[in-house]
Amino acid sequence: MTHEATDRHGDTPLFNGLAYLGAVPFVIGVVMALTGVTWAGVDGRLLFTAYSAVILSFLCGIWWGGALNRVDHPYRVPLMLASNLVALAAWLALLFYDTRFALPALALGYVFVERAEARWKPNRPDLTSYFKTRSRITYFVVACHVLMIALLWR
Repeated sequence: MTHEATDRHGDTPLFNGLAYLGAVPFVIGVVMALTGVTWAGVDGRLLFTAYSAVILSFLCGIWWGGALNRVDHPYRVPLMLASNLVALAAWLALLFYDTRFALPALALGYVFVERAEARWKPNRPDLTSYFKTRSRITYFVVACHVLMIALLWR
């Protein structure tokens, strides 16, 4: 990787950009729920919940990869166990997407992942700018979950 492709903390702008772009489908799901629009038979709630479950599972997969690659990590076993438990909870939320369980469970999953990641540092802890971006995006995504909950159960 060239020096121009990284900032002074070792982060690539690509990671930050993808994190922000990853929030767009959450907004689309909220807008679809607000307007009642469906796309290919998919309503805003299903789009939002499915995307949320996929992204939460993806974040857990990052933990899994960190645990596999860093056998000396002090939180290796908790990372492996938590990654599996949160991914399974996300899958259950997707199965029950049309219940009052799904969206709060997913929102709590994002908060858990962000807080645990800040504490356990499953990957390179020197990626400071990226983790700041991840925290901002996480709380934006949680706010989208709260908005979606309010829209669906008003």
